[in-house]
Amino acid sequence: MGQNNISANNAPQFFQFDLKSKSKRQAIQQPELILPNGNSYAVRIESDLSVDISGVTENFIAKVDAAIGDIIDSVTGDHIDGRVLLEQRGFKFDPLYIANSNDIFLQQYTPIIGGQSSNITNYHLIAIVDFKPMQTEISHVWGEIMLGERLIQYIMIASIVLIILFTLRGNQVMRNRDTHPTIRIFINVVILVTILVSLAVIGTMLHWV
Repeated sequence: MGQNNISANNAPQFFQFDLKSKSKRQAIQQPELILPNGNSYAVRIESDLSVDISGVTENFIAKVDAAIGDIIDSVTGDHIDGRVLLEQRGFKFDPLYIANSNDIFLQQYTPIIGGQSSNITNYHLIAIVDFKPMQTEISHVWGEIMLGERLIQYIMIASIVLIILFTLRGNQVMRNRDTHPTIRIFINVVILVTILVSLAVIGTMLHWV
């Protein structure tokens, strides 16, 4: 792919690019890559320069994946497990698929060294990637996750209150009946374990809803 398309004035050339097959398509004039107005989730992504197509493609996909991470952080409020929780709900983050749904352009440039064309060609990928559809879906799924998390928190609080009430009430009854201390300890342990197991089961069920 190196020297066959060098223009007379040595200006950079632009091609439409297929990210999946790592192949350039038809040559085009320098693309106008302007961020769409009113869409804060449309991001201009540029790869670092590379001397080979594979290197520039891998770098570009890594940049797209990093942008996906930024979108996740913005929606989840930088939740430490935001991406993991979304993936557990079946959300698939595929930077290759997301990038390929937008127009991608390959910039190709062969520098002049000592008046002669260099034998090294630099490549550079550029695209405006629209993350709005992904952001909308993430927001919907994250709202469901947070609803489940809040329910779990409420159940935990309620369970702690129940543990305290049952323990206090049980001990009061057993003291009035002069129950043996060993039996009292056993009953308290049974109450505690039963409530904690119930809490764990309910929390697990809500987590996977």
